[in-house]
Amino acid sequence: MEKITKFNRIISYAYPVVIVIILAIIAAVLMASFNFGFATELTFNQCLAVCMYASLPGIVKVLIAMLAISVGGGDSFTFQNPVASNLSGLVDPSSHFLYGVATSLDIFTIWTLVLTGIGISCLTKVKRGTAIGVVFGWWAIVVLAGSGIGAAFS
Repeated sequence: MEKITKFNRIISYAYPVVIVIILAIIAAVLMASFNFGFATELTFNQCLAVCMYASLPGIVKVLIAMLAISVGGGDSFTFQNPVASNLSGLVDPSSHFLYGVATSLDIFTIWTLVLTGIGISCLTKVKRGTAIGVVFGWWAIVVLAGSGIGAAFS
């Protein structure tokens, strides 16, 4: 129990740094996709700013999760699915691939992806639907790969 407490303490302090690194990787991938695929002139700072601001709906999800834990006691809390805002309730958790995909189909994630596409389209001359499509395409690749790897090692 002491090891778990120590590990959780380290993760809770390192979490903001991990999020910034993940958002920097996402910004670099989106910048490369739009600069090379659509001949735009996005800078890394512009893409990082869009990714940072678009990820703000995650704060609402965290606040709802905190409220659910404090009110409900946290008996059914899982880190993979902290808030029931996705399709995971329709899938058996033992089917790892489908459960991974279903938890990724989250209203807050979709909100973030749409905001990212809108932000990119405002910075470039790329149509809004095309920008959102590219963002959703990269998200789909990551979700399918992550769910596949998770199912392979479970």
